Amino acid sequence: MKSKKPSQVRVAVALFYLALALTLAAPFIDSPLGRRPPGALIVAGVIAALFTVLLIEFISIGRNWARITYLVLTIISLPAPYFYLKQGVSANYIGAASVAVQLLAHGVGLYLLFTSPGRSWFFRSRQ
Repeated sequence: MKSKKPSQVRVAVALFYLALALTLAAPFIDSPLGRRPPGALIVAGVIAALFTVLLIEFISIGRNWARITYLVLTIISLPAPYFYLKQGVSANYIGAASVAVQLLAHGVGLYLLFTSPGRSWFFRSRQ
């Protein structure tokens, strides 16, 4: 018998999709008006986005390995926003706000996944 997905997991998934959307928009936010980011950056972003969507969907269906993988990848990527913000917050407030919202979305989403009742839902098949 499948247990119903807790609202905490649904909120976490929505926050992860919000962070992904902001990540995809970042090259366009940071570019001067009328300039597009290089094609290689767009291709790399699309590949990373597809992987992220796959991971979020596995989290959404209750796969514990996806939840842990998302946590590990988030921890590994934590220095990147620091260097971005360090290099020029004053130059682009919208970009800095986008990074701050992404960090907040990841933090709150992971908190919801790793605390009850979200946490226990990932172990429902073992009970």
